[in-house]
Amino acid sequence: MRAAHAAQQTATNRFGATQLTWLLISVVGMLPLAAMAALALIVLVVIILLSGSQMTSYSPDPDSTLGPGAGGSVLVELAGGDGRGGFRESGVPDAALVAPIRAAARECDLLTPVILAAQIEYASDFDADKEGPQGRKGLSQLTPEVFDRYGEDDDDSGEASALDPEDSVHAHARWFCHLAEETQRMLDDGKVVGDHLTLTLMAWEMGPEAVEAQGGMPVIVLDSYPFRVRGLFARYTIGGTDTSTASPTPSVSAGGGAKKRVAPDDDGSLLTAKAFGDMFPGRNPFYTYAGLTDAMATFPAFAGTGDERTRKRELAAFLANVDHESGGLVHVEEIDRAAWGTYCDGGQPYGCPAGRSAYHGRGPIQLSWNTNYKAAGDALGLDLLGNPDLVATDPSVAWRTALWFWMTQRGAGTTTPHAAITGGAGFGGTVRSINGALECGGGNAAQVRARVEAYRRFTAALGVDVGDEGTLTC
Repeated sequence: MRAAHAAQQTATNRFGATQLTWLLISVVGMLPLAAMAALALIVLVVIILLSGSQMTSYSPDPDSTLGPGAGGSVLVELAGGDGRGGFRESGVPDAALVAPIRAAARECDLLTPVILAAQIEYASDFDADKEGPQGRKGLSQLTPEVFDRYGEDDDDSGEASALDPEDSVHAHARWFCHLAEETQRMLDDGKVVGDHLTLTLMAWEMGPEAVEAQGGMPVIVLDSYPFRVRGLFARYTIGGTDTSTASPTPSVSAGGGAKKRVAPDDDGSLLTAKAFGDMFPGRNPFYTYAGLTDAMATFPAFAGTGDERTRKRELAAFLANVDHESGGLVHVEEIDRAAWGTYCDGGQPYGCPAGRSAYHGRGPIQLSWNTNYKAAGDALGLDLLGNPDLVATDPSVAWRTALWFWMTQRGAGTTTPHAAITGGAGFGGTVRSINGALECGGGNAAQVRARVEAYRRFTAALGVDVGDEGTLTC
């Protein structure tokens, strides 16, 4: 029954697209050139939406589209993206808000720091003291009814307040995720059309009941809240361009299909999303490209020191070592559970507050020991000692702990891996810093060879030689 209805609806939409196309074409000839270009973009979006309106809900797979064929993907690009790129922290005017935004964005899968920051800018322009109509207050301008339901004392100040930045951000996230659940239910029941994020942003503005009553977003509204918020995403996305005052423009391949937007790394050329996927074809979905580029922005000297060959070698060396440590980015946590209780140094004054078995290896470089969780957390502004599971639940945090070790820790060597690969000690120097006590000097030659083989693969993929052959091993 639903299939028959879908076929009838598709036919109706195609008829509407044809009639509307001819109507708009007849108008275009009477407009100035600039207006013709703008209208052409609107026509394209309308046709896409009408001919492919039965979109599926959001999928975390970065290679997926949001609708049948290319229509859903093109629509998302035209609208400003899906907010899933690496988070550009510098876009947030108050640095103290970065950590709460990151933490709150973990409330549900659909929400990201980029989306949250864009909504806050739209609501209050990051004015924590703003008081708006209908009793709305604070960063997110939630109504009193919504804040009473979803607001908590998230900063442990003794009071939940909409004028408290951290309380406001977390209440915002809880309300958003509730709306995401509601719109997902509508999608699952076939009651609405549109992509999951657009529908959730619509529900934020008008309420879920109104979204369901109008059937989602069957026609495009360029001046609507979802498109205005999406227009701000680039400001908070690594590699993005601020398009908040301009109309978003599509990225289209020569064949007319949607071209996937890629968040570049710091210099925009060393590693693409496709190259990353090719390097780790069997990787765990937890290890995202966006998480890696997000972490790289935290450590701009990584793959940013020296000439291009040096930068590429460092990137390849890092990926080769994490490939070895995590089994090809497959394992998020240490697979030998019997060893989990051996990483608590109880002699430290801060002890092991998360439990003696809580500090086992996690992430791409398998961060372990309470001492390392404490040091990494202090450096990154996170409570990893109290909540070590962040390394196994937040891709950006996982990658940042790996780069923290790479850039700042000597490990078993005499220098950091970063200094080793950029200062002439070569790939062998990075191995010595990471696991030299167990592998170097003949300790486990087979393990070293496996790392070197991975390094050779990744340098080849990046189009650079391995450097001095005499420094490959340790």
